[in-house]
Amino acid sequence: MANHQQFQACYKNWMTQQKLDHDELLQGLTNFPTDLDYLKLITRNAINHIENHHTARAQLAKHDGPSFLAPTWGTTFENSSLWIGGSRPSLIIRLVYVVCGSQLNAHLAEFLEGVRRGNLGEISSSQLKNIDSLHGRTIKEEDKLTSVLASVQAYNTA
Repeated sequence: MANHQQFQACYKNWMTQQKLDHDELLQGLTNFPTDLDYLKLITRNAINHIENHHTARAQLAKHDGPSFLAPTWGTTFENSSLWIGGSRPSLIIRLVYVVCGSQLNAHLAEFLEGVRRGNLGEISSSQLKNIDSLHGRTIKEEDKLTSVLASVQAYNTA
């Protein structure tokens, strides 16, 4: 199964689990409002499910970061909220720059001695140039989209 499909399955499972937890919490409050031990137990179970979901997403993100940062199964509203919140394609490219610099910095002495680890800190100058070019093109497209969105917002508020 491809990583994107794993993320989608993780999301669908999460939505199902949230509904189950919500129903269980409501039933507990309705049927056992004074049984604090039971209420604590079902609350703890719901919290465990949240923690398990975040652990699963973190594991998936190690193999497919873009799907973690920009899920394709989100609704238009959810994707718009991510965009407004600053989650844009250029963010992923900026993360690549940070990881490259961090890994190079962490192993600089070894790198200068010729030791190679096969990580992002060792990308070639041509690869870095390609990333930089992609970054520039991505920002231009984001700027165009932001301009269109601003025009739509201005039109709707006028």
